[in-house]
Amino acid sequence: MTEILAIRHAQASFDADDYDQLSPLGEDQALRLGCWLAADHDIGFDAIVVGAMRRHQQTLSAIERAFADAGRTLPEVEIDPGFNEFDHGAVLSAFLATHPQHRPIDRDAMPGPRDRMQVARYLLAALRHWASGAMDAQLDEGWFRFRARIDAAMTRLTERHHGRERVLLVTSGGVVGQLAQRALEVADTRSVDLNIAIRNSAISEFVVFDGGVRLLSFNQLPHLSAPGERKLWTHF
Repeated sequence: MTEILAIRHAQASFDADDYDQLSPLGEDQALRLGCWLAADHDIGFDAIVVGAMRRHQQTLSAIERAFADAGRTLPEVEIDPGFNEFDHGAVLSAFLATHPQHRPIDRDAMPGPRDRMQVARYLLAALRHWASGAMDAQLDEGWFRFRARIDAAMTRLTERHHGRERVLLVTSGGVVGQLAQRALEVADTRSVDLNIAIRNSAISEFVVFDGGVRLLSFNQLPHLSAPGERKLWTHF
C-alpha cells in the first residue's frame, strides 16, 4: 500500500507574462503549508516526488524551508516531468481557433487584470472540449495522451515506492484531477470539473492498494483554516 499526499502548487503568477513562478501570495501559501506539515510530527514522508515545473519546485522549496526551520529532515527529492501540468496555452489557443466567441476574454484582448470568474468559465469550456477528444489532432498532447502520461508517471511512482510508504507529491491541478478521476471512476468531463475545483496549495490524499487508487480526502486547506485566512484561498 502506498499513501500519496498530493499537493497542488501554490498560486502562480496569473497576471504576469511568465505564469510558471509563484506569486508573493503563492509563496505565503506554500510556506504556511510547509509549517503546518512540519508542525505535526505524525506526518512524515518516505519519499518526495515533484514535477519539473518551476511552480512545483518553488512550492516544494517553501515546504523544505519550513521543515528545516522546525529541525526536521526530508528525503531526497525525485523530479518526474511526468507529473507536469498539460500545456494550458496550447489547449486554450486550439479552443479559441474554433470558438471565436470566447475571444473577448482572451488574455491579449483584456487590458489590465483579468476577471477571474470570466476566465474560469472560459477555461472550463475549453477543458471540457479538450476532454472530449475533439482537439487531439490539433495538439501535441491531446487528452488521451495526457491521461496516458499521468498513468505512466503513477506506475513509476508506485513501482519505486510500493509497500507501506507515504509519498509527498507536488504537482498541478490537472494531475490531481486525473488521480481523483481514477479513484472515483467518473467520466472525463468530471475530471475537468475536479481540476477546476482544486485550490492552490490544497492537499488531496490517495492510497494505492491492490492495483487501485482510492481517494481519502480532496482539496483540503488545513493550513489556511484559521479565522481571517479565507482571503488566502485562490484557484489561480
